Amino acid sequence: MRIIAGTLKGRRLRAPDGLSVRPTADRAREALFSVLQKWPRGAFLDLFGGTGAVALEAFSRGYAPVACVEKDPQALACLKANLRGAELAILAQDVMRLGADAFRDQAVIFLDPPYAAWTETWAALAPRLGTWLAPTGVLVFETAAGTAFPPCPDLEPLEVRRYGAAEFHLFRRPG
Repeated sequence: MRIIAGTLKGRRLRAPDGLSVRPTADRAREALFSVLQKWPRGAFLDLFGGTGAVALEAFSRGYAPVACVEKDPQALACLKANLRGAELAILAQDVMRLGADAFRDQAVIFLDPPYAAWTETWAALAPRLGTWLAPTGVLVFETAAGTAFPPCPDLEPLEVRRYGAAEFHLFRRPG
């Protein structure tokens, strides 16, 4: 695993054996950031941060500020080791316990929960995520390929991109 582009291009990232995270593959991250070029840069929020690969890629490509939320102690240790001087905010919290006022004006919100828990994550967070997005922001929810989302009045679906076994579902605030 490595950073694909930007100021940290080529930086190798740790993903220890036995860690209960599934880092977004280099190819999928490269494709994701190609898609994100359509939207303005700004604040980037990585929920379920794991190793920090997506957050570090965002930082490397000029998003700022970048924040990463992760609760697992082993993943947090890996994330902190991967930072090595990058200016990212790390919140050691359970994403599911974040309130509606936890964030504001995020240009990009990226969620990559455990694939088996995506429905509970969507049900719990969807009403809050729209309030966290900037008016022109985009939400990216990574799931296993073939996932269909139930409607949410606070988020409007834009498109779905498939990369191998993963899909990126893009949403925005309605209006």
